Amino acid sequence: MPEKRDDPLADLRAQIAAVDDELLALVARRLELARRVGDAKRAAGLPVRNFGTEAEVLARFRARAEAAGLDEPLVERLAHYLIGASVRLQEEGHGAALERPLAILIVGGAGKMGRWLAGYFLGQGHRVTTLDPAGAVPGCARADDLGAALPAADVVLVATPLSLGADVLREILAARPRALIADVLSLKSHVIEDLKGGAARGLRVASLHPLFGPDVRTLGGRVLAVLDCGNAAAADEAAALFADSALAITRLPIEAHDVYMQYVLGLSHLVAILFFTTLARSGRPFDELSRTASTTFLKQARTAAEVARESPALYYEIQRLNRHSKRLFALVKESLGEIERAALAERADAFTRLMDAGRSYFPETLPVELE
Repeated sequence: MPEKRDDPLADLRAQIAAVDDELLALVARRLELARRVGDAKRAAGLPVRNFGTEAEVLARFRARAEAAGLDEPLVERLAHYLIGASVRLQEEGHGAALERPLAILIVGGAGKMGRWLAGYFLGQGHRVTTLDPAGAVPGCARADDLGAALPAADVVLVATPLSLGADVLREILAARPRALIADVLSLKSHVIEDLKGGAARGLRVASLHPLFGPDVRTLGGRVLAVLDCGNAAAADEAAALFADSALAITRLPIEAHDVYMQYVLGLSHLVAILFFTTLARSGRPFDELSRTASTTFLKQARTAAEVARESPALYYEIQRLNRHSKRLFALVKESLGEIERAALAERADAFTRLMDAGRSYFPETLPVELE
């Protein structure tokens, strides 16, 4: 009988499987430690996310990657995954028992953000009613008449499309309900006078802007803007609705909101639209360009493709309805002209100054973007 030979491939695969077992055990141990950190944060009243600590984790992973001769992008992706998993784990159990569940009416509740709000408030133990011609929302009562639904509500949230928000808000404010009234529209230019007018008449009016999409998996470090429309107590009430979440709440006067949004939304969308519009007019198919694509090109292409798949109506309204959009377009044209002159100059001095200014503008490490 011939002697059985060792199979070196099978032996190597067995060693890899053993290492995989060790890795999984270490991940489980790390997540258990992260859960305990979350318990300690809650006990101390600290927020779930600490961007400084996340920056330290990324720096540590990068240093270890270099020392071990590992691919840095691979190690960064691993660090991002572990940070995200830790944040989601620490969010579990975050919150407090309700003293009194609120009756919350969401106008436009069948839309994407309306459904997110409904799910959030149901999870907090509140009673949620939605009013939307698009239909009912699972788990929520449904209203068909705004005037009939307003008297029973403790909180009324307007989550309609941007173009409908002004008319809906005016109808609600004209009814002078006892409820806290707030919108979650992503721009305020077209409703600011209505909101401030309602507050001036003694109504409990505030404004909100969740600066994240309805598909987020974690709220840790996500930003919710709470805007004072002239009634500080109402803004406090609106912020309190989310106080037991892991959201980072930013307080602003409503007049400042669209000033920031011209950059946070308008400029970021504009850059993506400029990118894919230029490519579409280049005469070069994406499949052709992707064969020689750089890392930077692919990063920008992913962002641009996400924007291109969004609702044209919504993105049009974000550009059109912001009263500061003309100023933004003028600044972009001015900046593009300066870049063109610097890039085509005989010497690199002007271009170097632009690059140095950009390097100085950003912090050394940006917050980790979680799924």
